[in-house]
Amino acid sequence: MISAAIPAVAAGAAIAVADFRWLRVMQREHYIAGSCLATARRWARRRPPNQVLAALTAVAALAALARWWPVPAAVAAVAAAAGAAVFPAGMPLVGTPQRLVWTPRLTRLAACCLAAEALIAGAVAALGSPAALGALAAAVPAVIDAGALIAAPLEALLARRYKAAARATLARVAPRVIAVTGSYGKTSTKNHLRDLLSGVLEVVASPASWNNAAGLARTVNEYVTPATELLVAEMGTYGPGEIRAMCAWVRPEIGIITAIGPMHLERMKTLDTVTRAKSEILEGARVAVLNVDDDRLAQLAGQLSGPEVIRCGTRRQPGLDLSLERALEGVTVRYRGEVLGAFEHQPGVHLGNVACALGAALAAGAPPAKVIGRLGELSVPAHRAARGVSNSGLIVIDDTYNSNPSGARHALELLDAAVAEPRRRAVITPGMVELGPGQDEENRSLAAAVAKAGAVLVVVGWTNRRALVAGARDGEVVTVASRAAARDWVRSALSAGDGVLWENDLPNHYP
Repeated sequence: MISAAIPAVAAGAAIAVADFRWLRVMQREHYIAGSCLATARRWARRRPPNQVLAALTAVAALAALARWWPVPAAVAAVAAAAGAAVFPAGMPLVGTPQRLVWTPRLTRLAACCLAAEALIAGAVAALGSPAALGALAAAVPAVIDAGALIAAPLEALLARRYKAAARATLARVAPRVIAVTGSYGKTSTKNHLRDLLSGVLEVVASPASWNNAAGLARTVNEYVTPATELLVAEMGTYGPGEIRAMCAWVRPEIGIITAIGPMHLERMKTLDTVTRAKSEILEGARVAVLNVDDDRLAQLAGQLSGPEVIRCGTRRQPGLDLSLERALEGVTVRYRGEVLGAFEHQPGVHLGNVACALGAALAAGAPPAKVIGRLGELSVPAHRAARGVSNSGLIVIDDTYNSNPSGARHALELLDAAVAEPRRRAVITPGMVELGPGQDEENRSLAAAVAKAGAVLVVVGWTNRRALVAGARDGEVVTVASRAAARDWVRSALSAGDGVLWENDLPNHYP
């Protein structure tokens, strides 16, 4: 017989390990309630041996809780605790380089979860069922999801003071504000706009991808000074209402939408919902700048009645206000029927994003001659279709911050143009995520395009392995467990003059 203390000790140790693991996942997933269970399901479905491990842990937890299994409840409790400590097999516990960081917010969430676990453990002890603690160890992802949900109102309350300080700064300094959103291209467009207007105005742009309410408040509080004349605010969203809430205190004069696509479709369900959520950025704006190469934005442009609309695109079409037209001598800039100039297109710079940035700069009153002259100097944002050459002479396209179908196709075209046959080409990717019901199809399509281009497809991890392998059935496919293993393959299989595209890079809490 197992001592009654053994299940309790085993469960306590398992809970400590699981808390550490799943708190890191919650932090990486921006404290969105439900993220832990979604991640657990992903590992249980996608990566061996977790299909078996998850099932056995669940059965053991139920047996410990209900005492219906022929095996003693204490044995079941120890088995459930062991499974909870190990699951998901293959996910790093420490997570180098994506370590758990003990921020004040994480500390509050951890305290909330520990309090809940202590209450549950106390109730279990009072009922005289120490074996039930094994089930609690297996339920840690659900406990942390619940903790995030419970803590959300408190976090919103605490965030109000930072938002209030940012609001006061904006009221005092009174910079003009240009806000940028889009399913993809918003960070590049923001950076292009900053580069075009620097020297014309004193510009502050939100750093990196600080595109939620907390990031914008931090941008204002840390970077806006009395000399700031223009704030370029990137705005992201996981659903309707978020951009509207940011605009209520940031108050953009000009709103830009770069594209509508399936990013975060897992959460927003339909592209119509994505369009509605993104278009909130235009509700109080004086000027709407839209990339009408995107059919949904072209339709939206025809429906707007409030702001002045600047329709931007890269091909001539009726009603276009600003066009960037490719020609042998470069890219011609045409604005409302007038040719403003031309510039040399830098590989990796997406012309649709440039058009949106230029349209907003002109709407802000920038002298055309000054900004047109800078168009050929725009840099490719880091890790977004950026081209380089490794020390070994390998041509590298770094698109690791990209995870959308349009950008992936663009990066593949860059690889094709940069490395001619018979040199070898390879695409290293874990695939694209958060694309909702269309995720498998989009990954199959990407893999088919890689095969058609004659490149080797190196599939990293298990998240999209099945879809990618199926899509590339007519080409050469290599499967590896991790990014490190992919680097080893590149070193052994490619040489100087060959090319590699690193397409997307998922955090290591993905299988």
